[in-house]
Amino acid sequence: MILLKTKNYNKNVNSLPKKDQILLHNQEKLLLDDIFNPKLHTKKLKGFPNDKVFSFRITKVYRGIFRLSNESIVLFAIGHRKDIYQSIE
Repeated sequence: MILLKTKNYNKNVNSLPKKDQILLHNQEKLLLDDIFNPKLHTKKLKGFPNDKVFSFRITKVYRGIFRLSNESIVLFAIGHRKDIYQSIE
């Protein structure tokens, strides 16, 4: 698998506190090994017909959103768990 990041994702990563950026980096490594690693708390998101869109936990507060595309994991959104799901609708 290849890990791809959108410009929006990278921009939002830079707005996270430094300690959370370090945790995110570790979570991204886990994603590459196994997207369903229990430490990620990966969940398939509803409302995306015929699409493989998932969320994963970075911390108790932050979530990341990714899409599976062929042999790639495309990270496209990151944010507070209360706001992230409205931002991708």
